[in-house]
Amino acid sequence: MSTMPLSRTEEILQSKIDGTSYDKPPLSRVEALLLELDTGGGSGGTKDYNELINKPSINGHELVGDMNADDLDLAEKPDNYYDPTDDEVIIGGHSRNTYDPDDENVILGG
Repeated sequence: MSTMPLSRTEEILQSKIDGTSYDKPPLSRVEALLLELDTGGGSGGTKDYNELINKPSINGHELVGDMNADDLDLAEKPDNYYDPTDDEVIIGGHSRNTYDPDDENVILGG
């Protein structure tokens, strides 16, 4: 399969991609604009999220690792709550050691 020769515009774009200079003078306004184009010139980069700078954050907590809603301060626990993974019931911000399903002051499931 033969490769078609690049047009001047394609040569300019390829030089921008490769980071090389294009020494021929522009023959059109489009070529002149392409030659003026700043492609940022950045190099390197990373495929490791943890190496990035300016990571996003939520509530002032940088998003790294395995974080949950508590880590990000997404919601405050109410004064009355029941944690099904714990035997402790919190009523009015105070611990209660037993759970009474008939107690109307206990909020289940937030």
